[in-house]
Amino acid sequence: MKKAIFFLSTISLFALTSCSSDDNSSTDTVTASDVLVKRIIHTQEDPDGFNDIITYTYDGNKLLEANYLDGTKEKYYYTGNLITKVEYIYGGEVEEQDVFVYNANGKLIEYKNQDLIEDYEDRYLYVHNADNTITETHQGNSSTITLENGEISKVVQTGSETYKYTYDSKNSPFKNVTGYAEIVYAFDGDFQLQGRSRNIALIRNETRGFDYMKNTFQYNSNDYPTRAVSEAVFNNPNNVETMTVQYFYE
Repeated sequence: MKKAIFFLSTISLFALTSCSSDDNSSTDTVTASDVLVKRIIHTQEDPDGFNDIITYTYDGNKLLEANYLDGTKEKYYYTGNLITKVEYIYGGEVEEQDVFVYNANGKLIEYKNQDLIEDYEDRYLYVHNADNTITETHQGNSSTITLENGEISKVVQTGSETYKYTYDSKNSPFKNVTGYAEIVYAFDGDFQLQGRSRNIALIRNETRGFDYMKNTFQYNSNDYPTRAVSEAVFNNPNNVETMTVQYFYE
């Protein structure tokens, strides 16, 4: 199964703790528009949860690779300034890939996750409507995504539940990564932390009346998060799962 891109890879801690102050303070000497996240540490309280360190490499502001502790690698491909493919490499072999298709205006219209070993494809379609919404279709189900200032403000699952999003006023760690903003709504990872350019502070399940996810951030002098604590309710509102994330920049 593939590593979760951006929301989770935007998602052992003791080994790098001593480096944190140097890495975070380095952003004080650059402008906010130059900042790129170079390492993320994920720590989840659940012993079966996601615990990893991901290191990112770039060509300018284009993301080239994300490397995990176990040797797993994500390799990114661009057409112009748009991310068109991500390969998931295990033991040197490409086992999965994500493929992104855009319209003439550079808006995402199709996202496919392809399992190259099992010869299976999971496909999402996106229709961009005149009222600033996006209709997502997946396996016969549809959702309406409402955008405000370029960020997801609400997701209505047809015949199911409605989620309302609230953001902080700071910078997303991936704000300056070329092509990230165009695919951000294609990923629903378990712990959702980043929008296009801001950070997600709260996701509320309006249908059932509870906070689905609450995120608390600490920031550096350029207003990029250095630490996030995410509390999420995935199934039972009385069962809260927690993820801690640390961010390091270049």
